[in-house]
Amino acid sequence: MTLNPPTQYADARNLRARQRLWLYQRPPFDIVGWVLDLAGLSPDLRVLDVGCGNGAYLRAMRDRHVRAVGCDLSVGMLQAASHPALLNADVVALPVRNASFGVVLAPHMLYHVPDRESAVRELRRVLVPGGVCIAVTNGAQHMRSLRDLVERAACEGTPGWEMRNPSTHAFSLENGAAQLAVAFESVTCVRPGRVAPVIIRDAAVAADYVASVADHYQDQVARPWQAVVADVRLAVQQVIEAEGTFITSSDTGAFVCR
Repeated sequence: MTLNPPTQYADARNLRARQRLWLYQRPPFDIVGWVLDLAGLSPDLRVLDVGCGNGAYLRAMRDRHVRAVGCDLSVGMLQAASHPALLNADVVALPVRNASFGVVLAPHMLYHVPDRESAVRELRRVLVPGGVCIAVTNGAQHMRSLRDLVERAACEGTPGWEMRNPSTHAFSLENGAAQLAVAFESVTCVRPGRVAPVIIRDAAVAADYVASVADHYQDQVARPWQAVVADVRLAVQQVIEAEGTFITSSDTGAFVCR
């Protein structure tokens, strides 16, 4: 499992393919709003969004009139973020003074970092005393039904292969608390109430999602990833034809760290 292949976030295309899938949650779930509510934002707080990607959290904070700085390792992602205050930096060496921010967000990003202990210490270093860090990730059952189809397709050439998603294995809701505890005295895992499933009526939505992670997994499997994607698309289409929809579900939560 390659945690952060350089091609994955060269620009925003792969991320957009995955974000598109979540548009089909019914009823919709605003995970960005949920995370910002956990952070207890107010206009007087300064916020650092680490791993800001294409700016979903930055746009939401702008709507709430909160001063935020976005940070990402990828220049291509920062170009897509379109925000006035951006830093191109690695989370293990943030170019920020100690105790600069009242809130630090790390949404769906720590599982990309090989040296998570250093990253977590940096998140704590730039946080003011009494501030809060929100680290978002997934649990073991995240998108299980879709992952089952990917594994079935990949196992034709690589028997026993498992889709060990970084967000369900490297830094997950099951193992993330211990990793955060190296720098934070209090780490609380919070899950949203029942999160609505993703209801797919177009197999291309699922196929595009799987295609977007090719560089994470191609070196692990014998079959070309395009063949895996094609098989997944066919399998999803067969379910849609038989049942009307293909359903997969989120297993997402956040760690509130102080």
